[in-house]
Amino acid sequence: MTIQIPVRMPTFMRVELTVDGRPDADRVIELPTRAPLEWVVEAYCLSLGLDPSEHVHTDGFDHCHHAEPYAYPWPSVPSAEEMPPLPFDPRVVVTPVDVPALGTPWLTVSGPAGSPAPALGGSWLTDAAPFDADAVNRELLRAHGVVQPYFDDGDLWSASPGIPDGSPLASLAHALTPARRLALLAHVDGLDLIRNASPDYSEAESALVPLARLVEMIGDAGLPQDAENGWMSDADAHRLSEALGWRGSAQEMRARGQALVSLARTARFVRRFKGRVVPTTMGRRMVVPTMHTLDFLAHLILDPEDHRSSYYMREDRTGEAAALLAIADGTVQHLADLPQAVSEAREVVAEPPVEFDLSGRGHSPVAVVDGLSERLSMLSADVFGRVTSPMREVARLALIGGSRFHHYA
Repeated sequence: MTIQIPVRMPTFMRVELTVDGRPDADRVIELPTRAPLEWVVEAYCLSLGLDPSEHVHTDGFDHCHHAEPYAYPWPSVPSAEEMPPLPFDPRVVVTPVDVPALGTPWLTVSGPAGSPAPALGGSWLTDAAPFDADAVNRELLRAHGVVQPYFDDGDLWSASPGIPDGSPLASLAHALTPARRLALLAHVDGLDLIRNASPDYSEAESALVPLARLVEMIGDAGLPQDAENGWMSDADAHRLSEALGWRGSAQEMRARGQALVSLARTARFVRRFKGRVVPTTMGRRMVVPTMHTLDFLAHLILDPEDHRSSYYMREDRTGEAAALLAIADGTVQHLADLPQAVSEAREVVAEPPVEFDLSGRGHSPVAVVDGLSERLSMLSADVFGRVTSPMREVARLALIGGSRFHHYA
């Protein structure tokens, strides 16, 4: 057995609160770094003899969503701006400190050195309690317990240690039964689909051919805008398909050329200027292959509406992932065979997860996969729709999330 959940200790911080002219209101509070901010308020108010629930307004605070915030840390650190109204207006300084010994309180408060002994007398019914650090810390101990380690089981929720979280492949793996997931992981591992190989510039150049040919055909002077669609005319679209070696009926040739123009528009490779369609600076630059070209194309075909963003949840992620996998692993030789491969993959999905189309377009699962297939076809060289080696590499990178495509953010 090689699986072992690591034992962790939470990090701690010291929150120093000082009040001008009121040294008796100065306090030092120590607590886990990512504990709820209410803990600071609770400890401070209790040290002043006040009940936080009655004297402190905490609406809008960064509440922790777990009963044990130290075991499920959240990235929040209090600052002076985030403190709610208090009886005083303290300055807040936060510094990291060493983890206290096991068994000591999670939350402690202390006063300034040389603080006077608690005062006696007064009415216990109405007067604020004098500050006694030991007594206050016992109250905090009752409420929050003692320092203890926790098991970091975060890796258990990923599909596999080697599959990037949030990638299409992870979405597919999560949607499968345990037995099918094991088979998928073995399949992916056997084909070495999750690898970080150096880019093949010849593949990048080949995958760029259609977009590069479009930019070349438009030229610096551009082409006249079509009176009907505002972009490229059907005649120019037909001529573009011919230049790429795509064969079909006249209607298919026009549609394919227009689809390539649409992808180039989405990628911001072309724009309209003074009645003409012209290449953008980005378009001229991006059609020259670089080490990031395949990553760029991978995200462009996966998320054309915003090719600089990360992979978000949307409709039929499992269908997209199955399509990408069928291309990357060589299951399909032509994009026309893709619907059958996706249909077979959907049959072994345990239960389709609840998914959201954040774009608001609301495409059906069939339309989602058809759109992916159409965009992939724009990488075809010579034979329209034939799955080429560069297309497989682009699909593989899209499947695993590539390099998260930060180079184009």
